[in-house]
Amino acid sequence: MTVYLHYGQDDLNKQYDQGSLVTDPSPWLAQCAAASVKAKEMFSYQENVAYGDHADELLDIYLPQGTGPWPLVIYCHGGAWRALGKDESGFPAVALVPAGIAVAALNFSLAPTARLDLMVDQVRRAALHLCTYAALWQLDVGRFFAAGHSSGAHLASLLAVADWAALGGPANLIKGLIAGSGPYDLEPVRLSARNDYLFLDEDTAAVLTPQNHLRAGLPAAVFFWGGGELEEFQRQSRNLADGWASHGLPVERIFLRDLNHFQVGTQFLDPESTPMVAAIKLING
Repeated sequence: MTVYLHYGQDDLNKQYDQGSLVTDPSPWLAQCAAASVKAKEMFSYQENVAYGDHADELLDIYLPQGTGPWPLVIYCHGGAWRALGKDESGFPAVALVPAGIAVAALNFSLAPTARLDLMVDQVRRAALHLCTYAALWQLDVGRFFAAGHSSGAHLASLLAVADWAALGGPANLIKGLIAGSGPYDLEPVRLSARNDYLFLDEDTAAVLTPQNHLRAGLPAAVFFWGGGELEEFQRQSRNLADGWASHGLPVERIFLRDLNHFQVGTQFLDPESTPMVAAIKLING
């Protein structure tokens, strides 16, 4: 019996379980964690900046040398919405800060304790906090960008499609999206075993799916994914990139033929990787 597209339940569960394809992601996760520690040795930074009242609502910000105002990349970490945090997620600074780009690594609450709509609210409030206090870090509020990998790419995409004026911020706060290998459409996620800890209902899944909020006037996007990934994760990136383009929005697609899901995440470490070259070009105009 098919559950979604041509997948039965067991196959769909495997499509949303990275362990079904990459049994040991630790080498790449360790690489990112080590680079996050290195970033705090290399750059000026401020850690544990509170953007709300909850203990999880913290961010670290990494700053270039000299005088701003700096463009800012707001980075949402991956971890299937239930693992990792800002302390392992400062690694994009290694590629971006030397290019004159500030990086904010966000912390937010995790499943199963927190529901996904809370996480979305948290990352949006973090962006608004950074906007409100931009002068403290010499940030250019006209050049805020959202980025993320895996589940963090999903959260970053919802920063890009947000109605910022309705949320109390400046219209079009986010000027670009840099998204690697995200599960953007939540309907198959809801139907998979991941919903054992996400607790999504049909309506919430629809509201938190970026495809349902696409419209003219959204920012440019860079989507990248690997040929060594699960079929559904490849389809998810292609689908959202196509949706972006169908609304006349600037979009760049980068297919990394030989990379698995976790290797795609490490692309944020390398300023000469194809995704980061595209990201820096997008940010610096």
